[in-house]
Amino acid sequence: MSMRKENKNFQFFVITLITLASVLGITSVPPAFPSIAEHFNVPIQKIGILMGVFTMPGIILTPLFGFLADKYSRKIILVPALLLFAIAGYGCSLAESFEVLVLLRGIEGIGAASLGALNVSLIGDTFNKDKISKFAGYNNVVLSFGTAFFPLIGGYLTLISWNTVFYLPLFTILVAILFIVAFKNRNQKSQNVDLKKILHSFKDPEFRKISVMNFLGYILLIGCVFTYIPFHFKYTFGFTSKEIGIYLFVMSLSAAFSSFFLNRAIDIITEKGIMLVKFFIFFIVIIAIPFLTPILIYLALSLFGMAFGLGFPGMQYWVLKISDNDNRASLTSMHRGVSQLGQSLGPVLFGFFASVYSAKDSVVEIFYLGAVIALFTLILTFFILRKDIFRLNKGIL
Repeated sequence: MSMRKENKNFQFFVITLITLASVLGITSVPPAFPSIAEHFNVPIQKIGILMGVFTMPGIILTPLFGFLADKYSRKIILVPALLLFAIAGYGCSLAESFEVLVLLRGIEGIGAASLGALNVSLIGDTFNKDKISKFAGYNNVVLSFGTAFFPLIGGYLTLISWNTVFYLPLFTILVAILFIVAFKNRNQKSQNVDLKKILHSFKDPEFRKISVMNFLGYILLIGCVFTYIPFHFKYTFGFTSKEIGIYLFVMSLSAAFSSFFLNRAIDIITEKGIMLVKFFIFFIVIIAIPFLTPILIYLALSLFGMAFGLGFPGMQYWVLKISDNDNRASLTSMHRGVSQLGQSLGPVLFGFFASVYSAKDSVVEIFYLGAVIALFTLILTFFILRKDIFRLNKGIL
């Protein structure tokens, strides 16, 4: 094996660690939400704030960090981001009031803002375009394993205390060190970065399509499923945080499995067809959840995870296809910023709905709203992609 290939393998390993860090703050904490609500004596409708305030900084900062990463280097953004994420994340464990916890989650979100975009940019920097979909799929396998195991780990840690889950971000200090070592000879930057050209990307029909589906998809994933399904499990079935973590583990594990087949799925129905299948499954699963037994929910969340496991990297691949060396970090960061807008507004939207329409100790009404949004998203996706979704041509863009 050549030194060059060995170096790329090590670099990809570090990229996957950054990917794990990018989902840690979202996926490890939900099993602790019921315990956090109980510890601070806050209503469940306010718990969504812990998700929203974490993702909200990324709406503005992720595109800004992407632009700076293109102009100056990935390293100058990623290393401080990883360290801030670690320090603020651990600080959450020391919070003595809910207000302080919310503040620290916001600071932690600033550290996390660039991670989920620049990891994708690094894949584009490191590998040739004919290998991007392959490594984007592999990267999503790792991401899915992270989203599988972090809820499980978070559930077990919460059995110790409500705040133990916030020790996990400390591992990103090691990630920062490894990144410096792996990319010590890399100073990926461009002198041709044009902010006006980057902002003009929002006028690109393809990027607009991606942005609309990305935004609505994350409203459903984070706002409906990740934030409030733990309460459904607790109120309807009396589950503990450990049992909640197991259910989220099953969902994410199925996402990891399906990500292995990204290349094949793109060859058959294209990345656009994957989007339609994804939202069809989202609708079916969300509308069914209030009526299912625990065993059937296992199956439903497995199906949901498989749809996400194809749809998420498929969308990343689509973004990388329309980017180039001069704007790759900026476009992937704008894409990530749209994701975080959905992640921020989703919990707030569903939390407000729950405060108005949900009965005490019940959140089933949230899934009715989720089903309506999922159906709307499915119809909209079919409308905007109807000319392309079943073309059996990988290069349709």
